[in-house]
Amino acid sequence: MKGYRTTFLGLFDEPAGDRPPIREIEIPVIQRDFAQGRDDEETTALRDRFLDKIVQAATTDSNLGLDFVYGDIQHGVLQPLDGQQRLTTLFLLHWYVASRAGTLDPAARWLCFSYATRPTARDFTRTLAENAYPGGPASPLDWITDQPWYVFPWRQDPTISSMLVMLDAIHDRLDHDSIDFTDVWDRLAARPDEERDSAIWFLFLPVVDLDHGEDLYIKMNSRGKPLTTFEVFKADFESIIKAVDPDRHRHLVDSMDGSWADTLWEYEKRSDGDFKTDDEFERYLTFIIEISEWRDGAPDRKWHDKSANRLWPIEERARLAFADAGNEHAARNRDFFFHAFDTWVDTDPGTELGALFRAGGTGRGPIPLFSATPDLFGACISGYGTDFSVQETLLLFGVLLSRQAGDSVTSDEVAQRLRSLRNLTAAFLDRDRYMSSYVASTEKLVLGGSLDDLEGFRGDWVSDEALKWAFLEDHPGLKDAVHRLEDDPLVRGRIMVFDLDAAAIRARANAFAEVSRGELRDIFGAALLTKGDYSRDVGWEGQRRQLGSSQKDDSWTDLLTTGSRSSLENVGRPLASLLDDVAERLTTASAPSVREALDAIRLQWLADRESRSFYDWRYYLVRYAGARSSKGDGYYNGTYDRARGGFGYRHLRILHGSSYIAYFSDALLRASWVEGRLTDVAEEPSWYRGYERGLTLKKSRLEIRCEEDGYQLVPDDGDGEAVEQARKALTQEGAFDLDLDQHLRVRIRQKPIDGRQVDAEDRIQLCVQVVSALATAGL
Repeated sequence: MKGYRTTFLGLFDEPAGDRPPIREIEIPVIQRDFAQGRDDEETTALRDRFLDKIVQAATTDSNLGLDFVYGDIQHGVLQPLDGQQRLTTLFLLHWYVASRAGTLDPAARWLCFSYATRPTARDFTRTLAENAYPGGPASPLDWITDQPWYVFPWRQDPTISSMLVMLDAIHDRLDHDSIDFTDVWDRLAARPDEERDSAIWFLFLPVVDLDHGEDLYIKMNSRGKPLTTFEVFKADFESIIKAVDPDRHRHLVDSMDGSWADTLWEYEKRSDGDFKTDDEFERYLTFIIEISEWRDGAPDRKWHDKSANRLWPIEERARLAFADAGNEHAARNRDFFFHAFDTWVDTDPGTELGALFRAGGTGRGPIPLFSATPDLFGACISGYGTDFSVQETLLLFGVLLSRQAGDSVTSDEVAQRLRSLRNLTAAFLDRDRYMSSYVASTEKLVLGGSLDDLEGFRGDWVSDEALKWAFLEDHPGLKDAVHRLEDDPLVRGRIMVFDLDAAAIRARANAFAEVSRGELRDIFGAALLTKGDYSRDVGWEGQRRQLGSSQKDDSWTDLLTTGSRSSLENVGRPLASLLDDVAERLTTASAPSVREALDAIRLQWLADRESRSFYDWRYYLVRYAGARSSKGDGYYNGTYDRARGGFGYRHLRILHGSSYIAYFSDALLRASWVEGRLTDVAEEPSWYRGYERGLTLKKSRLEIRCEEDGYQLVPDDGDGEAVEQARKALTQEGAFDLDLDQHLRVRIRQKPIDGRQVDAEDRIQLCVQVVSALATAGL
C-alpha cells in the first residue's frame, strides 16, 4: 500500500501516478460524531493543544505533520477509515481562513465535505460551504446560529455542536489585526515537494481493497474518537526532535508510523487489546524518558509542582530529556531513545530476550527470573507505570545498554553482568529515593563490568558478587553449581549463606535444590533444626526470632539472604551440615529419596534426645508439626538466651500472619492441641496481641497455661468449684506431680543442663494426658 505526502487541499488535486482521484470526502456511517468540540475538560485540553500547533504552523514558518490518513475511495468519494477528526478540523480551518481571506469559492472541490452519519450534519457542511463568514463582532458560532439558513434540527446534532465550538476556538486564535489571512491561505494552499513540507501535511494512504481497509480500521480503532493525548504529543515531539536533530527527524516521523509501530502492533495483535498502539508507545517512551531523568541525576525534573503532585506533560519531559539546551546529556539521551526503538526493528523482541532470560528454572542457558516474564519489552509496553517492577526496569535498561554497546561487550560478559544485576535487584528497591543511583550503578556494571562503588545496591550483596566472580575465575568448572544455587527461588541470586568451598559446593548445590522444594518445606525446617539453633534475631533485644515457615517461601528467603556472610554463619553452619548429611545418604543409598533422608535425620536426632531425656524447645519443634510456624513468616518470641540453650518454655509464642498485629499461639500448647486432636474438648490456644490465654477447655472454661516447670490451671472468673473438680480428677488419676499449695499446678520432671532446667519428660504428651483426664471428669 503506497502512501502520498499531501495536504487537505492537495487531496483534491488531479492525482499523479496510480492514486485514485478524489472529488469528495464523506465521513462514513461507521464513524462516530465529530468529537473535538466537546466541552469536557479532557477534550478541551486536547483541542487547545492541537489547535495551538495547527495555528502556529498556519501562521509562521514552522510546519506540522499529522501522521497518516487512510480510507477507501469509491467512484471518487473518499471515506476515511482513520483521520476523521483531523480532516474535519482541517475542513473547518480552511473554511474559516478562506472566508476571512475572501477566497471562499462554493464551487471549489475541497468544500465537498460531508457526513453520512446524520442528514443534519451532511446538510450543515454543504450549507456552510455556500456561506462565507464575514468576521466582525459576532463569533462564528453566534453568526451561524443567527442566520436564517440555520435550521432548528441542527441544534440537536452533536457533530454540528462540536463543529461550532471548534470554529470559535479557531476564531479565538486567528481573529487578530496582525493576521494576514491571504498569507495564511497561501501557506495552507502550498503543496509539499521534495525540498520542503507544507505548513500542515499528512501521509495519505488510499485503500483499494475493502477487506484490507476494514482490517486497518480495526487495527487503528479511531472511529470518530477525540484526538488522544498521544496523537497531540506526536506532533509536539516531532517538532522537538526536528529543532535539535533535523537529520534524524525524518527517521522519527517514518518510524513512528512505520517500523516502530509494526513492532508494537505485533504485541497488540497477540494481546487481543484495543487494537491501538498509542498506549504501548507512550508507556515505552515514558520508560525511556524516566531512564534519562535518572541517568541525568535529575529525578525531580519530571515535577511541574512536586508539592501539588503535578507532573510536567510528557512532551515537556521529552523536551527536557532530549532537546533542552541546558541539558548536557541531551544528545546521549536522544541516542538512547532512537536505539531503544530501533534495536527491536525486524526482530521478535520476545525471542531476543528469551535468549537472555527465562521464567524460573535452573542450570545452563538463559538467566532465570524469579518474578518476571522474560519478555521485558512486552511487559514494559503493557505495564510500565503500573505493573513493571524496579528490577524489570533495570534489567531492560541493562539489556538496551548491552545491545547499544555492540561488540565492545562479549556475550559471556553480558550474561555474567546481567546475572549479577538480577541478583542485586531481586529484593525491595526504593524507586522514589534511589533510582538515580540504581541506574548509574547498572550502567557501570553492564558497560564497565565493574562491581566497585555500585551506589544504591546493598554493599553486602555487591561484595558477594565480587567474591563469586573471583571464585569462578579460579574455578570456572563450578559455574553450573554456583548458578544452580543462585537460581533457587528461596535465595534469589544471593548465596552468602553457602561457603564457596570448591570441594563441597557442587554436592551442596544439588542437595539444596532437592531439600528446598516446596512440598518438603515443613520437614526441611524440622531437619535443619536438628543441626543447630539457626534462628535469626529480628528484634526485641533478641527475644524475637525467626525460623523457616512450613508454608511461606518469603520466610526462608529472609533467613537465607538477609545480612552479610558473617552474619549468616548462624544459618550457614547448620545448613551446610544438613546438606552434607543429605548428600551422603543419597550417595550411599541409605535413603531412597530426599524426603526419607530428611525424615531419617529428624527421627535419629529425636531418638538420641529421648534416650537422654533431653526435651528442650528444639525437640518440641522438631517432633511436633503443631509447634512449627505454618501460617506466618516463622516469627517466635519468648524468653531467649543463646548461652543457655535458646528459648524457654513459658510463653513461647508463634506469630500467625505477616505482622505483629496478627494473632499468636502458644507454640507448645498448640502442639498439644494438634497432637492430642483436642478440637472437640478445647479451643485452639491462640489470641490477639494484648490478651494472652492458654488452652481453654470448652465445657468448664478452665485454662491451662504453660510455665517453665509445668502447667498451671486457671479458672474462668475465679470459679473455685471447677478448680476443685480438676484437683480431684488429677489426684485420682495418680499419674501427675501436682503442686497443691497455692495454685493447681502440674509439675514436669526437669534436670539442669548448661545453667537451665530442661524437661526430662515430654511436656506435650503430659498436656494431652492432663486434658484427657479433665475431659473424662466432665470438665
